[in-house]
Amino acid sequence: MNNEIQAEPLRPAIRSSRVTRWAAVAAAGALALTTTLVAVDSTAASASTLNGVATVANPSTQAPLASGASTTPFTVTLPANAACSGDTASGGYHVYSYLVKKGTKVSSVTFVDFPSTGYGFVDNTGLYYGPANTAIGTGQIISIPNDLQWAPLVTADSVPLGTLLYTSGTSGVWEAGLVCANTSGAVTDNWNTEITFHSSTGDPHGFTWAAVPGVPALHVTTTSLPAGVRGTPYSTTLTASGGTPPYKWKKVGTLPKGLKLSSTGVLSGTVSTKVAAGHYTINVTVSDAGKKTAKETATASFTLTLS
Repeated sequence: MNNEIQAEPLRPAIRSSRVTRWAAVAAAGALALTTTLVAVDSTAASASTLNGVATVANPSTQAPLASGASTTPFTVTLPANAACSGDTASGGYHVYSYLVKKGTKVSSVTFVDFPSTGYGFVDNTGLYYGPANTAIGTGQIISIPNDLQWAPLVTADSVPLGTLLYTSGTSGVWEAGLVCANTSGAVTDNWNTEITFHSSTGDPHGFTWAAVPGVPALHVTTTSLPAGVRGTPYSTTLTASGGTPPYKWKKVGTLPKGLKLSSTGVLSGTVSTKVAAGHYTINVTVSDAGKKTAKETATASFTLTLS
C-alpha cells in the first residue's frame, strides 16, 4: 500500500484569473485527504540530489522521446525512487517544473506557486505542473502527469512564440526539469534535461521540439582544493559534468605566483616561498563544446590554503 498525497497543480501567473480557483481546489483536496491517510512502510527522505537526470518520455511506454510536434503529448521520467530531501507532510517540500533559457542557474530560481524565472511543464490545457506533494515519509516524487504538451504555452498561456525561439526566431535551447523546493521556495533538489525548440511552418503552432534525454546542465563538480605548501610542487585537477564535453577551463583574475591553470583543468606549479602563507581565492570558469547559443559556461570559486 502506498501512502501518498497528491496536490492539484496551479496555473502559471500569466493566467492569474484562474489561479485562485485552482489554489482553492488544491487546499480542499489536501484537507479531504487528511481524513483517509494510513500508515505505510516508508524510509527516510533521500539526501539532496542536484543536477540529476530527467528524461522526456512517451506517456504510454515511458521510453525516451527524442522529438515531437508542438502538440505531441509527453511525460517526464526520473531515476528510480527519485525523492526530495524531505517530504511535504512533515518538511513542507513541494515539487515544481521549470523551463528556463540554457545557461540559467536553476539554483537561482525560487519556487513559490510558480518559478520566479521562466516557465514550466504544462498539460494540454495549459495547467502548470506544480506545486505538487510528495509521498509521505519518503519524499518520493509521484504522479508526474502523462498529458504534458508544449503548444499550450503559446496558446493557453500566451507565451510569445518568439520567446521560445529566442535565437533570431528560428530556435531556442532551454533547460527543463523538476525541482524540489523548501518552504522558502529555495531549490533543494533538481533533475534536468535539455529542450530545443525549432521553428516549423508545417506545425499548426509554428514550432517543433527536440529533447536530449537525460543531459544535465554543465556544472563544476570539484567542491574544494587540497592545501598546498610553498616551495613544493602542487597539482590537482578540476572536474565538471553535464553539458557537452570536452570542457575548457580558464582562470578568472590572478593565481598565487608559481601556479597555472591548464585548459584541461589542471591547477599546478610550485608556489614561490616569497608568497605569504594564508588563504587565497581561486576563481575559474569552465565552458563546454556546445555550438553558438548551445554553449554553456559555469563558474566556481575555491579557497586554496598555503602553508
